[in-house]
Amino acid sequence: MVLKERFILVFLVFFLTGTLGYGQECYRDTVKLSLSEAEHLFLRNNLSLLAEKYHIESSKALAMQERLFNNPSISITQSVYNPNDHRWLELGQGGEMTVQIQQLFLLAGKRNKRIKMADLDAEKESENYFDLLRTLKYSLCSGFYNLFYLNQSLKVYQQEIASFESLIRVFEVQQKKGFVSMNEVVRLKSALFALENEQLGYKGQLLSALSDFNVLIRTSNIYYEPIADETQLDKKVPRVALPALIDTALVNRYDLSMAQLDVKKSQLNVSYQKSLAIPDVTLSSGWDKIGGYVKNYNFIGMQIDLPFLNRNQGNIRSAQMNLESDKINMLSSAEKVKGEVIQAYSIWSENEKLYWNFDSNYMKQLDELINEIVLNFQKKNISLVDFLNYYDAYKQNRIQYNTLKFNRINAIENLNFSVGKKVIDLN
Repeated sequence: MVLKERFILVFLVFFLTGTLGYGQECYRDTVKLSLSEAEHLFLRNNLSLLAEKYHIESSKALAMQERLFNNPSISITQSVYNPNDHRWLELGQGGEMTVQIQQLFLLAGKRNKRIKMADLDAEKESENYFDLLRTLKYSLCSGFYNLFYLNQSLKVYQQEIASFESLIRVFEVQQKKGFVSMNEVVRLKSALFALENEQLGYKGQLLSALSDFNVLIRTSNIYYEPIADETQLDKKVPRVALPALIDTALVNRYDLSMAQLDVKKSQLNVSYQKSLAIPDVTLSSGWDKIGGYVKNYNFIGMQIDLPFLNRNQGNIRSAQMNLESDKINMLSSAEKVKGEVIQAYSIWSENEKLYWNFDSNYMKQLDELINEIVLNFQKKNISLVDFLNYYDAYKQNRIQYNTLKFNRINAIENLNFSVGKKVIDLN
């Protein structure tokens, strides 16, 4: 009985003091960070956001370009050979020279319409940046909490594996002395092997999540251990009405805003194509040295196309059809936004209901129960098989509880993402 008490004591010590060591040795550094710190690194370093900022500046430069007026043009001609006096490039009284200056003037508000369309392109690039930011921030938050709860689950495996390794060593000593059977040792090793295989699957998930997380904040080969205040995460959130969330999404979703900008630009393009049917005017002024009806002939002129054959009918029709297409796409985008909000709201509601229906004292009771199981195993009131079954149930409940908490947090982040605004803030 004394020997039995010793290995039970060793088992409990290892179970309560098991340490993590899954995968850190492959990483250059191990860094603990909060969500706010992760967001700071993300906003400063993410390459996709940096690239999109250049797109914004590029579109602003194009809008600036549309504000510039057309340059005037100047043409100069000089006679090459005078057959009367057989002179080349004569610049004197016998040589001919003309000078003409021309300026194109756009009519029917073409320039203003092009400026407005370029401004809309710049605005759309800005909206695209914020939509990208919305998407990537959701990935960042979801990835952060995924890492946090994967670490929590791996702690459960690490503790159990350390405990079983210690128990196996004790059992092997006792088996050599004839106190326990070989069957019990083999059964423990089999359980350990199953635990290590399960742990390996979770390690793979963790390493994949770490890789994605490093890419998001533009770091390399760093093992991040997220820090989160679970008391804050576990607080109850106020109920929000679905119609209000849909209305908020229709105002705040950048992808819908881009669809609306497409309609505005198409409307402007229809107006612009119609304005192209009105010909522009080119005014000119010039001087002719000796080629006119008098010497030093000065003249002014005007040039305009006659819109008899081409009145830009095809482009106008095409612009009108594109406008109708963009209107339909805008309606489709609005319906898509509504559907995403409804789906996210439903998922969040179900997760909230499941989470708060769960007895918060259950996990404490489970911890107390596992200690009772150890004592009963010590007193030989339960068999080794029952003992292992209880521990497997304990592990599964711990893992499922972490999954439940992550699913709830992720559902909240997904709801914020679908609305386009942080309507529920747990921080």
